[in-house]
Order: sequence, then structure tokens, then C-alpha cells
Amino acid sequence: MNIKTSAITGLTAITLAASSSLAFADSNTSNSAQQATVTSQAQGMYSADHLLDAPVYAKGNDNDAIGEVKDVLLGNGMQIRSFVVETKGKFGVLGGKSYVVSPDQLTVRTKTTGKATEPDYRIELNMTRNQLGKEPVYSDSWWTNAQNQADQAWQDTKSATSSAWTKVKNTTSNIVNGTQNKADDAADATSNAAHKAGNKMSNAADAAGDKASNAANDASNKVDNATDNN
Repeated sequence: MNIKTSAITGLTAITLAASSSLAFADSNTSNSAQQATVTSQAQGMYSADHLLDAPVYAKGNDNDAIGEVKDVLLGNGMQIRSFVVETKGKFGVLGGKSYVVSPDQLTVRTKTTGKATEPDYRIELNMTRNQLGKEPVYSDSWWTNAQNQADQAWQDTKSATSSAWTKVKNTTSNIVNGTQNKADDAADATSNAAHKAGNKMSNAADAAGDKASNAANDASNKVDNATDNN
């Protein structure tokens, strides 16, 4: 009984050791494969939920994340306005603060996870740690100022759009009215020309009639004179 138990225990230990080695090998293989499938190509759609807390890497340091995405800020049109990057305290130049970064200052890389609705993102900044430290710090005063600026820009855009629409309407109306006026002028010119042509034809007919009448009268007079003489 003891011999069997020892044998089973030894076999179990060997099995666990082998499983552990295989798991470690699979883990390395999985990491390598995952790194190989990281892409920065446009995905067409991104998950805001998975962008939050995604690790952020500074330019020139691809292995040690300086922090993570704390928030995604949207404008009035619901387009992404900025990312808030919360940094780690161990990077002295950044002081563990949160910084506001515009979308064009970073690249979102997507790692394939095997499930479309659960993407894994890696955020790479187009700036070094020192450059990030010069970006606006995310605070109440920054928020209030940015909010006012964004609202003013939105109002200006709406006003400009309305003004542009008014100009388009007025221009279109002027074109239509101008075209109508030209058409009316052309119709009047045609009518005047027709009247003139009609008057000329009527005058010519009257003149021809007068000539024919005069000729007939002359012929009649000549006949009468000839008869009288005989």
C-alpha cells in the first residue's frame, strides 16, 4: 500500500512538474504570439471601456509603462477631444500627475485577444516623458477653461454655419431672380420684335393695297378718257 502510494505520489509530482513547464512554455508562446499580433492599423471602432486603464508608454521607452488612461474627454459633437493620462509616481519628472493629451499625440495599438468585444489596447505617446510633463495638468481650472473655450468654439461654428446657409440662400435667390428677370426681358424683347414685325407687315400690306388701288383708279380713268374722246 505504501509502495503504491509512493508511486502515485511520484507520478503526480512528475505530472505537475511537466504541466508547470508546459504552462510556462505556453505562456511564453502566448506572449510572443500576442506581441506579434499587436497592430496600429485603424480598427474602425474602439471600446471606450477598454481604453480606460490601458497602459501608456512614452516615446523611447517601449518596455516600462509610465501610466494609464484615466479618462476620455468628449466635445459637444461627441467626438474625442482629449485623453487624460495618469502617470506613476516613480517617474519624478511627471510627479504622478494626470496630463491632458490630444488624440493626435498618441497611437492606439490593438492586441488580438480572440474576442472582438474584449480588445486589449496599448497606448504609445508621440512624445518623451519630459515632453509629456509640459502638457496641461488635468485639474478643475483646466476643465473650466477648456469647457468655456469649447463652448465658444461650438457657438462660433453654429453661427458660421448659419451665416453660410443664409449666404447660400440669398445667393440662390439672387440667381433665381436674376434668371427670371432675364427670361422676362427676353420675353419682352421677343414680344416687341413681334409687334414691330407685325407693324412692318401691316404697313407693307397697306402700302401694297394703296398702290393697287391707285393703279386700278388710274386704269379706270384712262378707260373713261378714251371713251369720252371717241
